[in-house]
Amino acid sequence: MSRRSLTVLLVEDSPEDRDVFQTYLRETGEYDFRFLEEEDAEKALELCGGESVDCVLLDYDLPGMNGLQFLRRLEDEEGYLRPPVVMVTGRGSERIAVQALKSGASDYLVKSEVTPGNLYRALRNAVEKEDIRRRFTEQRTRAGLAEERLRLALEVLEHGDALLVLDKDFRVVYANRSQERLAQKSIRETLDRNFWELWPDAADPSRKYWSEYHRVMRERVPVHFEEFYPPLNRWTDVGVYPTQDGGIAILYRDISAKKHAEELARVEERRRAEFEQQLIGIVSHDLRNPITAISLGAASLLRREDLDERALKTLVRIQSSAERVTRMIRDLLDFTKARLGGGIDLLRMPMDLHHLTRLVVDEVQMSFPEREVQVVSDGNGEGEWDGDRMAQVITNLITNALKYSPAETPVLVRTFGGPASVQLEVHNQGPPIPPAVLTHLFEPMRRGVAQTRADRSARSIGLGLFIVDHIVRAHGGSIHVRSTDADGTLFGVRLPRKPPAALGP
Repeated sequence: MSRRSLTVLLVEDSPEDRDVFQTYLRETGEYDFRFLEEEDAEKALELCGGESVDCVLLDYDLPGMNGLQFLRRLEDEEGYLRPPVVMVTGRGSERIAVQALKSGASDYLVKSEVTPGNLYRALRNAVEKEDIRRRFTEQRTRAGLAEERLRLALEVLEHGDALLVLDKDFRVVYANRSQERLAQKSIRETLDRNFWELWPDAADPSRKYWSEYHRVMRERVPVHFEEFYPPLNRWTDVGVYPTQDGGIAILYRDISAKKHAEELARVEERRRAEFEQQLIGIVSHDLRNPITAISLGAASLLRREDLDERALKTLVRIQSSAERVTRMIRDLLDFTKARLGGGIDLLRMPMDLHHLTRLVVDEVQMSFPEREVQVVSDGNGEGEWDGDRMAQVITNLITNALKYSPAETPVLVRTFGGPASVQLEVHNQGPPIPPAVLTHLFEPMRRGVAQTRADRSARSIGLGLFIVDHIVRAHGGSIHVRSTDADGTLFGVRLPRKPPAALGP
């Protein structure tokens, strides 16, 4: 028996991640997979409209557009014909997951937890649910909205949703077993009774139960809402649909556990934000001031001419250590701000990336005088960027390239200008970064290879590439990495020359 062909659009700006996902999906399942790849969100939206796409595997972090904005655009532009979306991201938070599902995603996976099995199941379930959704939508078109809404409600009974059907006088003409369990009233005492007499607390005109039930009865339009019912101490997800005989059908789902989890997540998020704000204050003031005093004191003593060799070496070591701690503090501050959602602060000014790169190379080579660093510049390197932040990016990439490559090999640094952007590439001939590590390379506290004893004594605390990624994205750019035995490792950064236009809501 031939297997069903399934076209999956991979919207992901990391070529390595796209390769991993394809490998995972080809290892399992009952489908013949055909893959379309796109790292540009706008082009991916065009493919959804022009290609026969069965499912979209969407990265949350995309250049110029995040996953939630992509979902809203897809809904607006494709409507009923939109393909299902499974979102994948390295920032696995409950808040993003809830927003993604509310925005129309079929499922949500945390990138660090993706396996062949759960990736395949997520895509399969998304496609199957989409088949059901489209079938019901087509049925609604043929049979009429009111009748199909009721038929859909009866189908949902199999999945445990509670159902009440009321006539035009709000008398209960049908109740299922799920409704009996949810309301804690037997079907016998419920049938042929007036709804407002059975549940008088719902008859308050200020409550949605009263206002929305009457609106559906009066206007003959379906409504959907969430409401808390104090007598049962429960949150309910409520769908109300007009029936052909002038009454209404009401579907209930108990969402108390979900609401409780959301509230706990909000409390935890507030607690974490308060702690991180306090941490910023401690780090930026209480630690920076004494470190600055140490640096200034060491610099002042180094200007003395009566120091013996031992004292001079000690002072140089003190000054170097103070500078290293200052850089660590800066990295921790950047990390904390990024985690709080505030992003990286930028002070954009006109500058030439070619010139800045050559200055940074000269500074880095002072720490690696024995190494060869080749610099190549092509085209127009002018744009509007934060010079200090970009120097931070270039320093990190070149230092890593020198640390993790053989001493006898050169490091190539290339900058070249295009029509609307300037690109930076840093290439070394060191051992390849394992594919499993590449997936998490830009996450905090991650490193590409095992550290040597010398590395552990240096300034790195595993935040360098995380901060590099955030600086590049704050400029509206993107970063990628390729690493193989044959070609070595190459980090590439693309920077638009001008600030990106403000994104819509």
